[in-house]
Amino acid sequence: MVERVVRALRGVAGIRRIAVVGPPSVEGLQALGDLVVPERGDILENVRAGLEALGTDGWVLVAASDLPLLAPDAIVDFLGSCERVEADFFYPIVRQEIIESRLPGIRKTFVRVADGTFAGGGLLLLKPFVLERVWGLIEAAVAARKNPAKLATLFGAKYVVQFALGRLRIADLEERVRELTGLRGKAVLSRFPELAIDVDLGRPDTLGRVEEALRRRDVQ
Repeated sequence: MVERVVRALRGVAGIRRIAVVGPPSVEGLQALGDLVVPERGDILENVRAGLEALGTDGWVLVAASDLPLLAPDAIVDFLGSCERVEADFFYPIVRQEIIESRLPGIRKTFVRVADGTFAGGGLLLLKPFVLERVWGLIEAAVAARKNPAKLATLFGAKYVVQFALGRLRIADLEERVRELTGLRGKAVLSRFPELAIDVDLGRPDTLGRVEEALRRRDVQ
């Protein structure tokens, strides 16, 4: 899966260097990235390790390693959408109906808000300083990422009520992030389900569905 993700990143002209964070002992890992960075444990610490290794103050695209359907056009589309908006960090979201049109019946954590029902994608575009500013919020969000109601509690009682009533909007969450961190975060709507179709250890049936989709794509 890491190989597939790196291959997709290599197909994007604007990406100059790739740091792969993982166990250096894994066979073949050294050949994949421009830099191979020893993992530190949890998701956030691994992101921090990658950012430190790249040593840049510019924009960095963080990609999860379990996006086996990821393709360059999905990444290019996401980055193009980010260029059209002023923000400090960007995160893709994909509508449930788009994901299910690609893999009908797939089990994922979907969040229903007034704008629709969405799943988060496995990319994040940011500058390194952002991570430290939002560390506490992201840490709590990662811990609660499988529980939409718990996610809402991170933003305050008013947002819990709005979420329960189905009135919570994406714009409300973005504004609250700005109030809490002083940073502008932007949820970017993507038409590419590949950004949100990951392989979760707790949902082994998804792996079979993804392998079938890959076989169909290879045949085409």
